[in-house]
Amino acid sequence: MLVLMAVVVGLLIYTIVRLGRDDYTLLANRMADRTRERLQVLRPCPLCGSMLRRGETVHTVVFSGGQPPTGSSTAAAGGRQPDALTHMFGCKYCYPANDVHPRICPVCNQTVSAEGYVIARLFEKPGKKHVHVLGCTECRKANSRDTLRSART
Repeated sequence: MLVLMAVVVGLLIYTIVRLGRDDYTLLANRMADRTRERLQVLRPCPLCGSMLRRGETVHTVVFSGGQPPTGSSTAAAGGRQPDALTHMFGCKYCYPANDVHPRICPVCNQTVSAEGYVIARLFEKPGKKHVHVLGCTECRKANSRDTLRSART
């Protein structure tokens, strides 16, 4: 076993010396590029926390609300980043609602009902999207009732 390992190490050293420093750097960079191409960045579902691979998405409905179209400058939007109201229903693991992957509201930490969804603002920057969660249908309803009560008093 040790002899086999010594032979493998010897071959590697011989290859490195034969390739030379510049060729070795080129080879190492090429191998690193291949590794980066295969690397998968996982992102969590904002409702159930399941890790989503590239191509797996969260089911959303986006309402533009008369905001400037995507790609317009922030100066044209009055210095603000263009945004849109969004209803987020969940990923393929938690939507439709099931017991295995419960949908949890990130704001109130309560389980979102089967008919419910999470309301969020979607900000789009060049090459990047950012979502700011405002709450689920239940906690947003409770907040609007509290606001109405305080306005009446």
